[in-house]
Amino acid sequence: MTAPTAFYRGYVTGGKRAGQVRRLHILRPTGTPSTGPGGLGYCGTAAWKCQHSDPVFVSPLPARPPDGLQWCPACVGRYAESVGLLGEIAAEVAAWDPGLVSA
Repeated sequence: MTAPTAFYRGYVTGGKRAGQVRRLHILRPTGTPSTGPGGLGYCGTAAWKCQHSDPVFVSPLPARPPDGLQWCPACVGRYAESVGLLGEIAAEVAAWDPGLVSA
């Protein structure tokens, strides 16, 4: 298995959608018959070039998203399942005590 790659949409700076980019997606190593390998994120977000938006790839997968971005929850969950970590993550979430978080 190759190292996973992340991506986000790279809208033109100052463009009307530039401020809407919030999610860092995880690139699926296998696509669909129409997209081919690496054409989609685990959540289904397109990883191909669009008219005003080129994908920006981050490889290898960073420990934390770049400033201003958050992990795509669907991509993280599906990637965790694909590498056999979903049960461990679910156990961590179940054991989490919100009272331990300082306000």
